[in-house]
Amino acid sequence: MRKPSVETQLRLTRSELKRSMVDRLNLTNEVAGYRRRATKAEQECAEWKARFDLLLARTPEIPK
Repeated sequence: MRKPSVETQLRLTRSELKRSMVDRLNLTNEVAGYRRRATKAEQECAEWKARFDLLLARTPEIPK
């Protein structure tokens, strides 16, 4: 079996590099999306906790 020429190897390496760069960009965008969702969820959780704490503070204690 013949070994690919240097030009062919270079062309294949360049195409592999381009695919890898596209994959990295896609993954970077996915990570940013997950971070946005996590931040939003944390903010919503903090808001709900604050609301619940206010409700608890307003609720009178019932003696046993």
